[in-house]
Amino acid sequence: MNTIKIDKYFKGMIANKGLSGIETENTVFSYLAAANRSYHGISCFLALSKDNKYILTESDTLLKYGLLNLNIPSFTYNELKKFSLLDRKTGNLNEFFYIPRLEDFLSICKAYQKAAFIRIKTNIKAEMLINLEGFLSDNSIKENYYFILEDKKQLQTLKKQFNNQSIFFHTDKVSEESLDFCKKQGVNLSCNYQRIKKEDIKELHLVGLKVLVGEVNDKEQAERMIKYDVDFILTSILE
Repeated sequence: MNTIKIDKYFKGMIANKGLSGIETENTVFSYLAAANRSYHGISCFLALSKDNKYILTESDTLLKYGLLNLNIPSFTYNELKKFSLLDRKTGNLNEFFYIPRLEDFLSICKAYQKAAFIRIKTNIKAEMLINLEGFLSDNSIKENYYFILEDKKQLQTLKKQFNNQSIFFHTDKVSEESLDFCKKQGVNLSCNYQRIKKEDIKELHLVGLKVLVGEVNDKEQAERMIKYDVDFILTSILE
């Protein structure tokens, strides 16, 4: 199985949760698969383990990974690392597939010169993000990273640490209210590609803000978004 190539030149394609159309999402394997292709960047989902380690998973339970319905935040990272996850290529559990740490993801992005797009889950308390700037610094990440979040308290916490241009406010419903919020806060917009209009993108571009859309896995829809002049497209299989 391979990626599906789009016909238009576009330098803003982002592998969503790694190359999740081929590999198990949010694993080192999915990040490496994306890193070895032409993607501009790679996205991940940031969560917390019981011992407050930054881990990468969109799911709250292990059920999605082919295991029991166990609550992921109730385990320490060392406990989580022992769970073998489902390899989507074979349909079997694979001992080399496990929930990774944020530093695993960042090291891959840095080594392969990919932009890191970090989607922050809403159940992380804003105060748990206070040390995120120091964490990135400790891992020698000084540029080429972005944050995607929909919680406004989290957003205000990140604005105190990072440049506004590195922050995307995510909303499922694009409205005048959400567009005004982005403009007043000086942050970029992340949204469902089916909700955005060409005029909305132009409005944000006029004030120097970027637009990220996702998840787009249909070739024609991706090419339509490129015509709309979006900056980034999240996808699990297009390239």
